[in-house]
Amino acid sequence: MEEQKFELYAPVRNTINKALGVVVKTAGENITVQPRSGDRITFRAQYLAPATPEEAAELAPLIDRLRRNDEERAKPKAPPDPALIRADFDKFLHHIAVRYPAQAKAFGEFWAEMLEAAGDHPGSTWEMKSHSAKNPGPVLKVYNDATQKWVYCLTFIAGWGLRIEIKKEFLPPGSEALFPIDHAMFGAGRAVELVYSRFTPEKRKP
Repeated sequence: MEEQKFELYAPVRNTINKALGVVVKTAGENITVQPRSGDRITFRAQYLAPATPEEAAELAPLIDRLRRNDEERAKPKAPPDPALIRADFDKFLHHIAVRYPAQAKAFGEFWAEMLEAAGDHPGSTWEMKSHSAKNPGPVLKVYNDATQKWVYCLTFIAGWGLRIEIKKEFLPPGSEALFPIDHAMFGAGRAVELVYSRFTPEKRKP
């Protein structure tokens, strides 16, 4: 029997329980459907049939909503506001300074050195990124020539002291031997950890 083909946004009916839905993704014979309520579900095409005209009319509002949502997601996003990024960084530093003023001062100086090398362009060379900690932390980014995109390089997380995570693919050539351990940071395959308290000004010099 020839496999049933379904287009995006096609109104369909589950042949087993007669539930109605709208096609939101197709991958071969696997069809993902958004029902009128609840989460999306993926079916084999053989368990779906085109909705009748009456059923399609019932699904028309859902189809319109899905189309609008997809159109909104496809629109270019406004660039992040540098002032808001800087404000979030100030909160991050204040969060440290409340309990560890000396560390906050040291990190502020270190961060200034980092931006002097990488460029101080909030939203491009660095941003504040949410993670498992309570507050967003600063993330340094580098430009990937292969993908033509800015990608995350260094992540800073405030905690007991300060720790630095770095993806090893961004280490200078010949320096990987200094960081022999893989899978060191929260399952990141090629990330390494630098303990900030050991990262003295002397060691930060080129």
